[in-house]
Amino acid sequence: MDKAANLLGIAVYKVNVHNANRSIDTTSLEHQLHHAVSQGKKYFIVIANMMTTMYGSVDDSDLYTDALQKNNLPFKLHIDGAYGGFYYPFAAEKNTLDFSNEHVSSVTLDAHKMAQAPYGTGIFLARKGLIAYANTKAGYVEGEDYTLIGSRSGANAIAVWMILMTNGPFGWYEKIFILQKRTQWMCDKLSEQNIVFYRHKGANIITIESKYITADTALKFGLVPDNHAQPKWYKIVLMDHVTLEKLMLLLADINDQKITPSLA
Repeated sequence: MDKAANLLGIAVYKVNVHNANRSIDTTSLEHQLHHAVSQGKKYFIVIANMMTTMYGSVDDSDLYTDALQKNNLPFKLHIDGAYGGFYYPFAAEKNTLDFSNEHVSSVTLDAHKMAQAPYGTGIFLARKGLIAYANTKAGYVEGEDYTLIGSRSGANAIAVWMILMTNGPFGWYEKIFILQKRTQWMCDKLSEQNIVFYRHKGANIITIESKYITADTALKFGLVPDNHAQPKWYKIVLMDHVTLEKLMLLLADINDQKITPSLA
């Protein structure tokens, strides 16, 4: 989003979240809205997350739309489902991050993450009547072009189609159901060891406070930090190959390290 804003010459205003539960800080939201208006901004594009890549956290889009409507500010709401697009709708069927929400204008999702398609299989969906604004034409190229980078591989689109057709809707529901159960099992075990972690109930990502993870453990199990220089969190992504046996090895390793959390 920063790159897109830079290319288009659009100002970016970022809203803080509460560290404990990753929810939107409404005070920060109001402050940023008033700050933007004071700088002469009249129209807004809101990006709400459907599972952030680091935490798996999900934004309450109503907080954005309520605040914008209260201040009579015109807006378009975009849902960033780059990670969660192929997961969250199956884990939380009742949500407002799709076109059933009248405020949602567009949605993105990446098939190269949870769907495990080749890299570069991004998908962009827009409400009827809006996609034309993303279209450009080159006279020497037959057909339509809706992407900023231009030509893209058709093989990637075929790969996504094959993956979805092979699994089908019921196969995908079963896949997500199993990962949800596996993620909950890991959360229960971490709680038993009094390890502080964050997990959104509709996500397969668990982030653990770094004070419980040694550098050796992180390296050994390939845990991803929120910041490579000074990590505060490490995340686990529960996928098909992350079996309970492997999770038990991680739990044992954390316990063997016997880190004593600082009270600071």
